[in-house]
Parts: sequence; structure tokens; C-alpha cells
Amino acid sequence: MPNSAPQMADGRVFDWLGLDAKSVPYYLHPLNLVWSDEGVDHDLQIYIRVAELLAADRIYWAEIIRESSWRHSLVGCVCLLASRRREFFHDLCYRFRAGSFVSPQVAVTLGLLHGSAARPFFELALDEPALRCRPKEAVSAHRVLLRLGAQPRHEIAVDSWREFDRDDAMVAEKVVSEHWDFWSRRA
Repeated sequence: MPNSAPQMADGRVFDWLGLDAKSVPYYLHPLNLVWSDEGVDHDLQIYIRVAELLAADRIYWAEIIRESSWRHSLVGCVCLLASRRREFFHDLCYRFRAGSFVSPQVAVTLGLLHGSAARPFFELALDEPALRCRPKEAVSAHRVLLRLGAQPRHEIAVDSWREFDRDDAMVAEKVVSEHWDFWSRRA
């Protein structure tokens, strides 16, 4: 009987990234923009080299972006941003709509690399009541729209959520701001 469960993308991208001098996996550094002792430029060069490897296997690159594991998705986004490749729009949209621990980073990637297409995507996403109820995605979409110069039809306020949802909303707002500022200086 064939297995119909989705298969997780393999982890070779993590082997390609490797570990820094302190044995910290390189995939962790861009999560909160905390870089290795070798510095941000060094770390981004590693991502650019991995992007070159991924470019030889576009199917794999799409798989890691779409992967439900935030680690894969984050690496796919950072490789796009570091290499300034304006590709994989539909895969990024898929991951954003499906939700992820790194939805704010996915939203920033969409906004910076696909601004003109991301704007209507986020506007339509915010028209969906189900997505507006997910604080991480709602705040991320709204804040990226503002960064793109749009006036979103729906107001998304961080303090409109309670308890843990409010925490997610606050984190999303902070991550979008920090990542947008960081990557927009480099893209």
C-alpha cells in the first residue's frame, strides 16, 4: 500500500550550511539576525554558496520553501534574499498561507523580492476572515503591506488579541520590522 503522507524534504541543505566555529548550525543565525563570530558578511556568503547549489535543483529549493518545518522554509527564504533571486513566488505564497513559525520572514521575503505581486496577494489574504484570525500571518501581511506603501483595507492591531495570540502578534510585528530593515539594506 503506497504511503500517501507528505514526505519531508531531505536535510542536505543543512549539511551544505554546516556549523559555525562554535558548532551552532548556520540555519539558526538568520532566525533572529544573530550572526556567528565570523560576522554577517561571512555568514551571508555561506548562504549565497548554498543558493548556488539550490539553483542547480530548483525542485528541491521549492520543496524546502514549501516544507512545514520552519528550518527548511527559513533557509529557502534566506538563500533567496542573500542571493537576491526573485523566484519561487508561488511557493512562498503557499508557505505563508499554510502558516509557519517563520511566517514573518516568509512575508518579508515576499515583500522585498516580489513587491508588486506580494501586494495584491497580501490584500487578498487579509480579506480572508480565517487568516485575519491568525495573529502571526495577519500582522505580518499587514506590516509588509505598510512597508510596500499600501493602505490595507483591514486594520490589524497587536493589542486586539489575547494572551498567547498577542505574544505571536507582537513577535510578528518585531520580526517583520527587524528583518525588513536588515534585508532591505542588502537587497
